[in-house]
Amino acid sequence: MRFRYSRSVLTVLVGSALAVSTLASTAQAQSARSHSDGRDGAEFPASSSHHDWHGSWHDRDHEHGSSAPVVVTSGLNNPRQLSLVDNGVLLIAEAGKGGPACSGQGQDALCTGATGSISAVLLPQAGKNRHHEELVRNLISGAGADGSFAVGSDGVSQHELGDKIYIQETWAPPDVFPPGVPGAQAGKLLAARPFGKAKPVADITRYESEHDPDGHGFDSDPYAVIAREHDQLVADAAGNDILRVDKHGKVSLFHVFPNVVNKAIPAPGADFVPTSLALDRHGDVYVGGLVGEVPGQGRVVKLDGRTGDVEKTWTGFTTVTGVAVGRDGSLYVSQLFAPEAKPVNPEIAGVLTKVSPGGKHHDVDVPFPAGVAVDRWGTVFVSAFSIAPAGGLAGSPPGVNTSGQVWRLRF
Repeated sequence: MRFRYSRSVLTVLVGSALAVSTLASTAQAQSARSHSDGRDGAEFPASSSHHDWHGSWHDRDHEHGSSAPVVVTSGLNNPRQLSLVDNGVLLIAEAGKGGPACSGQGQDALCTGATGSISAVLLPQAGKNRHHEELVRNLISGAGADGSFAVGSDGVSQHELGDKIYIQETWAPPDVFPPGVPGAQAGKLLAARPFGKAKPVADITRYESEHDPDGHGFDSDPYAVIAREHDQLVADAAGNDILRVDKHGKVSLFHVFPNVVNKAIPAPGADFVPTSLALDRHGDVYVGGLVGEVPGQGRVVKLDGRTGDVEKTWTGFTTVTGVAVGRDGSLYVSQLFAPEAKPVNPEIAGVLTKVSPGGKHHDVDVPFPAGVAVDRWGTVFVSAFSIAPAGGLAGSPPGVNTSGQVWRLRF
């Protein structure tokens, strides 16, 4: 296992900026090389303009009959999983912007600190450019020197208002963290009350170390969490499994994903890499799988909420980083690096896809999307610029907001 920092999707999701693993598939490696074409993914060419940036999305959405995206809130540090609680409070997992303790140089730099947080917006269905309130602070974070492509507090979920807020932290070895940074959070499922201190309730990485459910050797990057009435489910992206945490903090296996093997990904295949979790109104569990950077090989799997057995699989996605399910059964999928239909800028990628119960796909371009949530009325919320710090991406032209954001839209 290697620990390094590299500004690529492998950094963000597969092994993280704090713990990056090498994928098994030759096809994945070839695809990763095709994506690493010499451009810095965090750079934003100065040729773009504010008019081009915002107007193009507005026009395209009306062509498709959708409402134009609205910026609910911005100035976020690498926003990831979203949790809509009781249809009235939107929780946002901010992976932070690293910190002052840096090692390595250039794109290999890793800067750590306690800049991760959980923020909230009350009644996100209303208004735009809203203020977000930080409910939990001082969560570990690792990022590039400019604060982009951070990982840390990537997951958040709350079952009902008044319950504890559950936060999933990624993992890194203890020697990565400088004195004063709460490295003991690494690999843990944390719980907190609003404006309170986050405390560990379960050691997710320890389970991987002791059991290695996928049989690939130790590799852990806990990334997303879903709070249910009596337990929590955690996706370990590098462990390729979903773990269950009971009310006593005991961890057990809920589901393990085998390698994806097909014509595009020959044996031994590619790791599933579960990055995202959602529940439908019947209690079934939906898991988004990154499946490396192989275009079109990402997928969403529906699991029985009680047994963890596979019930259905959707395929054909690229780098899945978020999933949500509407009351009518519609599926919403974030594709971090999927090519946009009408890119505003050649450096920008990302698509949010709605899959209707009948199987029809409807795509909306969203820059670098991650977490997704949908309310009971079909309003969709998605993390945009999920790899950007509050100050925006390097090279952004004046007047263009490329900070981490949450968008609102209707399909």
